[in-house]
Amino acid sequence: MANANVDPTHIKFGKSVYINPKMRLPQFDNGRSLAYQAYDIANKANKLIAIVAGAENIPRWSAVGIYGKLDEVSFMRLVGSGIVRWPLDNKQKYVFMYSGSIGECLVERGKFSDIHWRHPDIVEYFISPMVRMFKEMSDNNFFHGSICPSNIYYSASGNSDAIILGDGLSAQPGSTQDALFFPPSRALATPMGRGVASLSGDIYAFGVSLVVFLRKADPFAGLSDEDVVRRKIEIGSYATLVGNERFPASFLELLRGVLHDDEAQRWGLEELFSWLDGTRLIPASLTKKKKANRPLIFSGQKYLYAEFLAIDLHTNPIEVAQIVEDGSLSRWISTSIDDGAITERYEKAMERVANFSGDREYLVTQIAMALNPVLPIRYKGRCFTYDGLGAMMVETIFEKRDLECYKEILNLNLPDQALGGAALAQNEMMSYLKLYDVCRASLRRQKIGYGIEKCIYLLCKDAPCLSPKLDGYFVNGAKSVVLTFEAMCKQGGQVSLMLDQHLVAFFSVLNASFMDDIIHDLSSSDKDSQIAGNLRFMATMQKKSGITSVPAMAGVFLSSLSGVYKAFNNRKMQQVIKEGVEKAAAAGNLTGMSLLLDDETALARDKGAFRIASAEYKMLVNEYNDYNRKLSNKKTYGIVNGHDAAAIVSWLASTVITVIVVLAFISGNRIF
Repeated sequence: MANANVDPTHIKFGKSVYINPKMRLPQFDNGRSLAYQAYDIANKANKLIAIVAGAENIPRWSAVGIYGKLDEVSFMRLVGSGIVRWPLDNKQKYVFMYSGSIGECLVERGKFSDIHWRHPDIVEYFISPMVRMFKEMSDNNFFHGSICPSNIYYSASGNSDAIILGDGLSAQPGSTQDALFFPPSRALATPMGRGVASLSGDIYAFGVSLVVFLRKADPFAGLSDEDVVRRKIEIGSYATLVGNERFPASFLELLRGVLHDDEAQRWGLEELFSWLDGTRLIPASLTKKKKANRPLIFSGQKYLYAEFLAIDLHTNPIEVAQIVEDGSLSRWISTSIDDGAITERYEKAMERVANFSGDREYLVTQIAMALNPVLPIRYKGRCFTYDGLGAMMVETIFEKRDLECYKEILNLNLPDQALGGAALAQNEMMSYLKLYDVCRASLRRQKIGYGIEKCIYLLCKDAPCLSPKLDGYFVNGAKSVVLTFEAMCKQGGQVSLMLDQHLVAFFSVLNASFMDDIIHDLSSSDKDSQIAGNLRFMATMQKKSGITSVPAMAGVFLSSLSGVYKAFNNRKMQQVIKEGVEKAAAAGNLTGMSLLLDDETALARDKGAFRIASAEYKMLVNEYNDYNRKLSNKKTYGIVNGHDAAAIVSWLASTVITVIVVLAFISGNRIF
């Protein structure tokens, strides 16, 4: 029931909160996830910020529970989250509702030169709060992935208070930041393919933000992302970002540590807290890249660094094949650069491509990974990190493009090879390798719930279900799938075979043990078994979600259960089950319907009785056939004594009784 004091165009969220879709708050946007003003009618003084994310943004709904436990005051305070129907495009969106006690952002995007903090203030109001947040994020295994100056705010009480870090939930990590805030290992990847958030990545983005606040001018105005990345590759992120600026020595020390391009050498929490305590630290030096003693000419350009050549190889695959075939690339690597590690990687790459004659795309990818293993994987127009493949697949689905390329990427072991250039602990690396193996096994299985669809949900845990059936809906769990199909059933035209490849794959990743039995039924060639499996799935979802009644969905299932009842042989039992199912359906109780059809005790009793009756019938048929054979032999036929006569009379009597029993059982009129 609508509230008389609320504008009817406002969108209800929860019990008493409303979102005003006409009141934008663009300063709180996170990429394509847009912010709107919201309010609580129970307390109108309580201003709220609603950040509305479409499924294509891959909002981090799975991290809501963890984020809500973060106590540090410098985080935006999350007061609620959930799914709403957004009227502006008539699609369901995921909303993150934050407390509105936040001031303006420190600097608008693209206006880095407009801000300059005094050096003494920046430690108290920016560095210290950020380090405390890193500690709490690390303790809770949650990382932000959207740190940049335009997503950092003053507190509502004034500019002199500690900062507030903006939203990090409404979009895929890294997808809303400029390439400037990434080391070369991730900067060149497609925004949606930059991988999961990490402490090391957040610390690097913090370092870049610190440079922005310390510098008096923006040194990157007019430079493209690629220009900045090339400079970082050549001289390192620290030298690129700091340049000749005269910062206090302690800040230079901090920046050298947090902006280290080698993730294994980049400062972590221990070093940050030591720096805050005044301990003098010496950051590790950046490994100097080898410069060739003579250039390689490729596509009309001269290259003295293998790392730069790796960036540009994809621009001319034909010439790549030529310099490989004529040996000029091999000679340049072995004699001009004379780097044993690069030479070894190149030789291994040549071994891999030996079995892929003529596949230039694979050749280019392998050589690029050999020349610079820390760069993102680039294959057939896709560019992503070893942990960014899943989000790239989600983006491809929303772009309505084919997924075949990703099957190739997995089967060619490209993500596995990219792990060699990542600074990962052994256990973390093994986890990724195991994950890729599971994906490849899924690709080989010709069964519902497997294939490339399952790979998407294995590799991108925040992807909502991407079934074509769910266009315009946001399904991410039990409650949303039940409400979605109930709404669709109310519209009409729905059938009881509701689950498709995407839905089964999504929920098999979300709840593998529960889905095993369901997949068995759905894989059956028997339509009635498939219907029973669909009903069992939806019944379980209804129970998990706590939704008490779904009459429209129950009606759809009820209309298709005639064949399912035949699992019971006894006609009277069939009628009893049918009446019970109809009663449960009238109440919208899928769980009750499923329990009646899956009553193992009743099924076992029915099958046991039918088995006994069938065995009796079979025995009598055999006896009948045996006597017929004897009677057909006229030479030996005859009743020579009373025993034979008694046997015949006994046989006739038992036959009549057994036939009556069998017919009575099948008709539902049991005698005993």
